[in-house]
Amino acid sequence: MDKETRDMLLETAGRFFTERCDRAVVNNVEKGVWPADLWKEIEEMGLPLIAVAEDKGGVGGTLADMLALLRLAGEHAVPVPLAETALSNLLIGAAGGTPKPGPATLALGDLKLSGNRLSGKVARVPFATVVQRFVVVVDRTLVVVPASGARVESTPSHAGEPYGQVSFDNATVEFSGASAVSAERAFELAALMRSMQMAGAGDRILATAAEYSKQRVQFGKPISTFQAIQHMLAELASCVAATIASAEAASRDADEGGLEAGGRFSIAAAKSQCSDFAHRIAAISHQSMGAMGFTHEHILHHYTRRLWVWRRDFGSESFWGEKIGAAYAKAGPDMLWEGLSASRYPT
Repeated sequence: MDKETRDMLLETAGRFFTERCDRAVVNNVEKGVWPADLWKEIEEMGLPLIAVAEDKGGVGGTLADMLALLRLAGEHAVPVPLAETALSNLLIGAAGGTPKPGPATLALGDLKLSGNRLSGKVARVPFATVVQRFVVVVDRTLVVVPASGARVESTPSHAGEPYGQVSFDNATVEFSGASAVSAERAFELAALMRSMQMAGAGDRILATAAEYSKQRVQFGKPISTFQAIQHMLAELASCVAATIASAEAASRDADEGGLEAGGRFSIAAAKSQCSDFAHRIAAISHQSMGAMGFTHEHILHHYTRRLWVWRRDFGSESFWGEKIGAAYAKAGPDMLWEGLSASRYPT
Protein backbone atom coordinates (compact mmCIF):
# COMPACT_ATOMS: atom_id res chain seq x y z
CA MET A 1 0.00 0.00 0.00
CA ASP A 2 1.54 3.34 -1.00
CA LYS A 3 1.72 6.27 1.40
CA GLU A 4 -1.16 8.16 -0.17
CA THR A 5 -3.49 5.17 0.04
CA ARG A 6 -2.45 4.45 3.62
CA ASP A 7 -3.02 8.08 4.66
CA MET A 8 -6.49 8.02 3.09
CA LEU A 9 -7.38 4.78 4.84
CA LEU A 10 -6.13 6.03 8.22
CA GLU A 11 -7.98 9.32 7.82
CA THR A 12 -11.21 7.47 7.05
CA ALA A 13 -10.71 5.04 9.90
CA GLY A 14 -9.90 7.89 12.28
CA ARG A 15 -13.15 9.69 11.48
CA PHE A 16 -15.06 6.43 11.84
CA PHE A 17 -13.53 5.63 15.24
CA THR A 18 -14.22 9.17 16.46
CA GLU A 19 -17.89 8.89 15.50
CA ARG A 20 -18.54 5.28 16.55
CA CYS A 21 -16.24 4.53 19.50
CA ASP A 22 -17.59 7.05 21.96
CA ARG A 23 -17.70 6.81 25.75
CA ALA A 24 -21.06 5.01 25.78
CA VAL A 25 -19.88 2.23 23.45
CA VAL A 26 -16.72 1.59 25.47
CA ASN A 27 -18.66 1.61 28.76
CA ASN A 28 -21.27 -0.80 27.39
CA VAL A 29 -18.58 -3.28 26.29
CA GLU A 30 -17.23 -3.20 29.84
CA LYS A 31 -20.75 -4.10 31.01
CA GLY A 32 -20.76 -7.14 28.73
CA VAL A 33 -22.63 -5.70 25.74
CA TRP A 34 -21.12 -6.79 22.43
CA PRO A 35 -21.29 -3.91 19.85
CA ALA A 36 -22.47 -6.01 16.92
CA ASP A 37 -23.20 -3.01 14.69
CA LEU A 38 -19.76 -1.52 15.30
CA TRP A 39 -18.04 -4.78 14.42
CA LYS A 40 -20.18 -5.18 11.30
CA GLU A 41 -19.16 -1.73 10.09
CA ILE A 42 -15.49 -2.43 10.85
CA GLU A 43 -15.68 -5.59 8.73
CA GLU A 44 -17.50 -3.77 5.92
CA MET A 45 -14.60 -1.30 5.80
CA GLY A 46 -12.19 -4.24 5.41
CA LEU A 47 -10.08 -3.22 8.41
CA PRO A 48 -9.56 -6.75 9.85
CA LEU A 49 -8.23 -7.79 6.42
CA ILE A 50 -5.85 -4.88 5.93
CA ALA A 51 -2.72 -7.05 5.77
CA VAL A 52 -4.26 -9.97 3.85
CA ALA A 53 -3.49 -10.43 0.15
CA GLU A 54 -6.13 -9.33 -2.32
CA ASP A 55 -6.40 -12.82 -3.84
CA LYS A 56 -7.57 -14.03 -0.42
CA GLY A 57 -10.19 -11.34 -0.08
CA GLY A 58 -7.99 -8.84 1.75
CA VAL A 59 -6.99 -5.22 1.27
CA GLY A 60 -3.43 -6.10 0.24
CA GLY A 61 -1.62 -3.91 2.77
CA THR A 62 1.66 -4.58 4.53
CA LEU A 63 2.54 -5.36 8.11
CA ALA A 64 3.39 -1.68 8.57
CA ASP A 65 -0.04 -0.67 7.25
CA MET A 66 -1.72 -2.95 9.77
CA LEU A 67 0.39 -1.66 12.66
CA ALA A 68 -0.36 1.97 11.75
CA LEU A 69 -4.07 1.13 11.88
CA LEU A 70 -3.65 -0.55 15.27
CA ARG A 71 -1.91 2.53 16.69
CA LEU A 72 -4.96 4.50 15.58
CA ALA A 73 -7.26 1.94 17.20
CA GLY A 74 -5.32 2.31 20.46
CA GLU A 75 -5.74 6.08 20.22
CA HIS A 76 -9.52 5.59 20.22
CA ALA A 77 -9.73 2.71 22.73
CA VAL A 78 -11.57 0.64 20.12
CA PRO A 79 -13.39 -1.92 22.33
CA VAL A 80 -13.46 -4.84 19.88
CA PRO A 81 -10.77 -7.34 18.83
CA LEU A 82 -9.71 -5.46 15.70
CA ALA A 83 -6.01 -5.86 16.54
CA GLU A 84 -6.30 -9.53 17.40
CA THR A 85 -8.40 -10.31 14.32
CA ALA A 86 -6.16 -8.37 11.95
CA LEU A 87 -3.03 -10.19 13.14
CA SER A 88 -4.85 -13.54 13.15
CA ASN A 89 -6.02 -12.98 9.57
CA LEU A 90 -2.50 -11.99 8.50
CA LEU A 91 -1.09 -15.24 9.92
CA ILE A 92 -3.89 -17.33 8.40
CA GLY A 93 -3.32 -15.80 4.98
CA ALA A 94 0.45 -16.28 5.25
CA ALA A 95 -0.18 -19.96 6.08
CA GLY A 96 -2.16 -20.45 2.90
CA GLY A 97 -5.61 -20.14 4.39
CA THR A 98 -8.45 -17.77 3.61
CA PRO A 99 -9.67 -15.77 6.61
CA LYS A 100 -13.37 -16.01 7.43
CA PRO A 101 -15.61 -13.19 8.61
CA GLY A 102 -16.09 -12.67 12.32
CA PRO A 103 -13.84 -11.75 15.24
CA ALA A 104 -10.83 -13.92 16.05
CA THR A 105 -8.07 -13.88 18.62
CA LEU A 106 -4.67 -15.40 19.30
CA ALA A 107 -4.24 -18.19 21.84
CA LEU A 108 -0.47 -18.45 22.24
CA GLY A 109 0.95 -20.75 24.88
CA ASP A 110 2.06 -24.26 25.74
CA LEU A 111 -0.25 -26.25 23.47
CA LYS A 112 0.08 -29.66 21.83
CA LEU A 113 -1.11 -30.67 18.39
CA SER A 114 -1.73 -34.33 17.55
CA GLY A 115 -3.06 -34.86 14.05
CA ASN A 116 -6.01 -32.50 13.78
CA ARG A 117 -6.56 -32.35 17.54
CA LEU A 118 -5.39 -29.56 19.82
CA SER A 119 -4.90 -29.79 23.59
CA GLY A 120 -3.71 -27.41 26.26
CA LYS A 121 -4.62 -24.30 28.19
CA VAL A 122 -3.87 -20.59 27.68
CA ALA A 123 -4.55 -17.91 30.29
CA ARG A 124 -5.54 -14.28 29.68
CA VAL A 125 -6.68 -14.66 26.08
CA PRO A 126 -8.03 -11.32 24.80
CA PHE A 127 -11.74 -11.24 23.89
CA ALA A 128 -11.95 -14.99 24.47
CA THR A 129 -15.66 -15.00 25.25
CA VAL A 130 -16.82 -13.12 22.14
CA VAL A 131 -14.65 -14.37 19.26
CA GLN A 132 -15.72 -16.97 16.73
CA ARG A 133 -12.34 -18.67 16.38
CA PHE A 134 -8.93 -19.04 18.01
CA VAL A 135 -5.69 -18.91 16.05
CA VAL A 136 -2.81 -20.97 17.41
CA VAL A 137 0.77 -21.55 16.29
CA VAL A 138 2.36 -24.79 17.49
CA ASP A 139 5.98 -25.14 16.37
CA ARG A 140 5.67 -24.27 12.66
CA THR A 141 2.02 -25.22 12.22
CA LEU A 142 -0.83 -22.72 12.30
CA VAL A 143 -4.23 -24.03 13.29
CA VAL A 144 -7.64 -22.44 13.64
CA VAL A 145 -10.12 -23.77 16.18
CA PRO A 146 -13.77 -22.63 16.23
CA ALA A 147 -15.05 -21.17 19.48
CA SER A 148 -17.33 -24.18 19.87
CA GLY A 149 -14.24 -26.39 20.22
CA ALA A 150 -12.86 -24.55 23.24
CA ARG A 151 -13.88 -24.14 26.86
CA VAL A 152 -13.60 -20.56 28.10
CA GLU A 153 -13.55 -19.37 31.69
CA SER A 154 -14.41 -15.68 31.63
CA THR A 155 -12.02 -13.37 33.49
CA PRO A 156 -12.59 -9.74 32.42
CA SER A 157 -9.47 -7.62 32.26
CA HIS A 158 -8.91 -4.52 34.39
CA ALA A 159 -10.18 -2.55 31.41
CA GLY A 160 -13.44 -4.52 31.56
CA GLU A 161 -12.82 -6.29 28.27
CA PRO A 162 -13.88 -9.96 27.89
CA TYR A 163 -10.64 -11.83 28.55
CA GLY A 164 -10.64 -15.45 29.64
CA GLN A 165 -8.76 -18.71 30.13
CA VAL A 166 -9.13 -20.99 27.11
CA SER A 167 -8.87 -24.78 27.34
CA PHE A 168 -8.61 -27.10 24.35
CA ASP A 169 -9.49 -30.70 25.14
CA ASN A 170 -8.71 -32.66 22.00
CA ALA A 171 -10.38 -29.86 20.04
CA THR A 172 -10.98 -30.47 16.34
CA VAL A 173 -8.99 -28.14 14.11
CA GLU A 174 -10.95 -26.12 11.53
CA PHE A 175 -7.87 -25.24 9.46
CA SER A 176 -4.25 -26.33 9.57
CA GLY A 177 -1.34 -25.16 7.49
CA ALA A 178 2.41 -24.63 7.49
CA SER A 179 2.92 -21.44 9.43
CA ALA A 180 4.97 -18.62 7.94
CA VAL A 181 6.22 -17.88 11.45
CA SER A 182 7.31 -19.88 14.48
CA ALA A 183 5.31 -19.89 17.71
CA GLU A 184 7.95 -17.60 19.24
CA ARG A 185 7.67 -15.19 16.31
CA ALA A 186 3.87 -15.11 16.57
CA PHE A 187 4.31 -14.06 20.21
CA GLU A 188 6.74 -11.32 19.11
CA LEU A 189 4.27 -10.00 16.54
CA ALA A 190 1.53 -9.95 19.17
CA ALA A 191 3.85 -7.98 21.46
CA LEU A 192 4.50 -5.52 18.63
CA MET A 193 0.75 -5.21 18.11
CA ARG A 194 0.33 -4.23 21.76
CA SER A 195 3.26 -1.79 21.59
CA MET A 196 1.58 0.11 18.77
CA GLN A 197 -1.72 0.18 20.63
CA MET A 198 0.06 1.55 23.71
CA ALA A 199 1.69 4.23 21.55
CA GLY A 200 -1.74 5.33 20.32
CA ALA A 201 -3.24 5.31 23.81
CA GLY A 202 -0.29 7.27 25.20
CA ASP A 203 -0.71 9.92 22.52
CA ARG A 204 -4.39 10.36 23.41
CA ILE A 205 -3.62 10.45 27.15
CA LEU A 206 -1.11 13.27 26.66
CA ALA A 207 -3.56 15.28 24.56
CA THR A 208 -6.32 14.75 27.13
CA ALA A 209 -4.17 15.81 30.09
CA ALA A 210 -2.82 18.85 28.26
CA GLU A 211 -6.29 20.02 27.22
CA TYR A 212 -7.64 19.57 30.76
CA SER A 213 -4.83 21.67 32.19
CA LYS A 214 -5.81 24.54 29.88
CA GLN A 215 -9.49 24.36 30.81
CA ARG A 216 -9.23 23.76 34.56
CA VAL A 217 -9.06 27.06 36.43
CA GLN A 218 -7.71 27.33 39.97
CA PHE A 219 -7.00 30.55 41.89
CA GLY A 220 -8.23 32.51 38.91
CA LYS A 221 -5.95 31.04 36.23
CA PRO A 222 -5.56 27.80 34.21
CA ILE A 223 -3.57 25.14 36.02
CA SER A 224 -1.41 24.85 32.89
CA THR A 225 0.35 27.99 34.15
CA PHE A 226 1.42 26.30 37.39
CA GLN A 227 5.02 25.16 37.40
CA ALA A 228 4.22 21.85 39.10
CA ILE A 229 1.68 20.96 36.39
CA GLN A 230 4.08 22.04 33.67
CA HIS A 231 6.74 19.71 35.09
CA MET A 232 4.24 16.83 35.17
CA LEU A 233 3.16 17.40 31.57
CA ALA A 234 6.78 17.68 30.42
CA GLU A 235 7.60 14.34 32.02
CA LEU A 236 4.42 12.82 30.60
CA ALA A 237 5.33 14.10 27.12
CA SER A 238 8.80 12.56 27.33
CA CYS A 239 7.38 9.17 28.37
CA VAL A 240 4.84 9.22 25.55
CA ALA A 241 7.47 10.31 23.02
CA ALA A 242 9.74 7.42 24.04
CA THR A 243 6.83 4.98 23.82
CA ILE A 244 5.86 6.15 20.34
CA ALA A 245 9.46 6.22 19.09
CA SER A 246 10.24 2.68 20.26
CA ALA A 247 6.98 1.25 18.88
CA GLU A 248 7.37 2.98 15.52
CA ALA A 249 11.00 1.85 15.22
CA ALA A 250 9.98 -1.74 15.90
CA SER A 251 7.17 -1.49 13.36
CA ARG A 252 9.57 -0.19 10.71
CA ASP A 253 12.22 -2.84 11.45
CA ALA A 254 9.67 -5.66 11.46
CA ASP A 255 8.18 -4.56 8.15
CA GLU A 256 11.54 -4.02 6.44
CA GLY A 257 13.04 -7.24 7.83
CA GLY A 258 10.13 -9.43 6.84
CA LEU A 259 7.32 -11.25 8.59
CA GLU A 260 9.40 -14.25 9.62
CA ALA A 261 12.14 -12.55 11.63
CA GLY A 262 12.29 -8.79 11.00
CA GLY A 263 13.05 -6.47 13.92
CA ARG A 264 13.25 -9.10 16.65
CA PHE A 265 15.48 -7.03 18.92
CA SER A 266 13.50 -3.84 18.21
CA ILE A 267 10.26 -5.58 19.14
CA ALA A 268 11.69 -6.84 22.44
CA ALA A 269 13.08 -3.40 23.25
CA ALA A 270 9.84 -1.67 22.30
CA LYS A 271 7.56 -3.94 24.33
CA SER A 272 9.89 -3.65 27.31
CA GLN A 273 9.98 0.13 27.10
CA CYS A 274 6.28 0.61 26.33
CA SER A 275 5.26 -1.64 29.21
CA ASP A 276 7.67 0.08 31.58
CA PHE A 277 6.42 3.57 30.70
CA ALA A 278 2.78 2.50 30.91
CA HIS A 279 2.93 2.85 34.71
CA ARG A 280 4.35 6.35 34.58
CA ILE A 281 2.05 7.58 31.81
CA ALA A 282 -1.01 6.43 33.74
CA ALA A 283 0.19 7.77 37.09
CA ILE A 284 1.32 11.19 35.85
CA SER A 285 -1.77 11.80 33.74
CA HIS A 286 -4.13 11.05 36.63
CA GLN A 287 -2.04 13.07 39.06
CA SER A 288 -1.99 16.09 36.73
CA MET A 289 -5.79 15.95 36.55
CA GLY A 290 -6.33 15.55 40.27
CA ALA A 291 -7.65 12.01 39.74
CA MET A 292 -10.56 13.42 37.69
CA GLY A 293 -9.82 10.82 35.03
CA PHE A 294 -10.81 7.99 37.38
CA THR A 295 -14.43 9.14 37.40
CA HIS A 296 -16.82 7.09 35.29
CA GLU A 297 -17.90 10.19 33.37
CA HIS A 298 -14.40 10.95 32.08
CA ILE A 299 -12.62 9.10 29.24
CA LEU A 300 -9.08 9.09 30.62
CA HIS A 301 -9.51 5.80 32.47
CA HIS A 302 -10.53 4.10 29.22
CA TYR A 303 -6.92 4.54 28.10
CA THR A 304 -4.96 4.20 31.33
CA ARG A 305 -6.70 0.96 32.30
CA ARG A 306 -5.95 -0.45 28.87
CA LEU A 307 -2.31 0.51 29.31
CA TRP A 308 -2.26 -1.54 32.51
CA VAL A 309 -3.71 -4.55 30.66
CA TRP A 310 -1.66 -4.22 27.47
CA ARG A 311 1.50 -3.85 29.56
CA ARG A 312 1.12 -7.50 30.66
CA ASP A 313 -0.24 -8.92 27.40
CA PHE A 314 2.29 -10.97 25.42
CA GLY A 315 5.14 -10.35 27.84
CA SER A 316 5.68 -7.60 30.42
CA GLU A 317 8.73 -5.34 30.61
CA SER A 318 10.41 -7.92 32.87
CA PHE A 319 9.80 -10.75 30.39
CA TRP A 320 11.29 -8.90 27.43
CA GLY A 321 14.06 -7.30 29.46
CA GLU A 322 15.14 -10.73 30.63
CA LYS A 323 15.20 -12.05 27.05
CA ILE A 324 17.42 -9.18 25.94
CA GLY A 325 19.70 -9.54 28.95
CA ALA A 326 20.02 -13.30 28.56
CA ALA A 327 20.95 -12.96 24.89
CA TYR A 328 23.76 -10.50 25.62
CA ALA A 329 24.98 -12.40 28.68
CA LYS A 330 25.26 -15.55 26.57
CA ALA A 331 27.10 -13.73 23.78
CA GLY A 332 29.69 -12.19 26.11
CA PRO A 333 30.92 -8.61 26.65
CA ASP A 334 32.62 -8.31 23.27
CA MET A 335 29.23 -8.40 21.53
CA LEU A 336 27.53 -5.78 23.69
CA TRP A 337 28.35 -2.64 21.73
CA GLU A 338 28.11 -4.30 18.33
CA GLY A 339 24.64 -5.62 19.07
CA LEU A 340 23.29 -2.45 20.69
CA SER A 341 24.64 -0.15 17.99
CA ALA A 342 23.04 -2.32 15.31
CA SER A 343 19.79 -2.76 17.31
CA ARG A 344 19.85 -6.54 17.07
CA TYR A 345 20.39 -9.59 19.16
CA PRO A 346 24.05 -10.68 19.31
CA THR A 347 24.97 -13.64 17.14
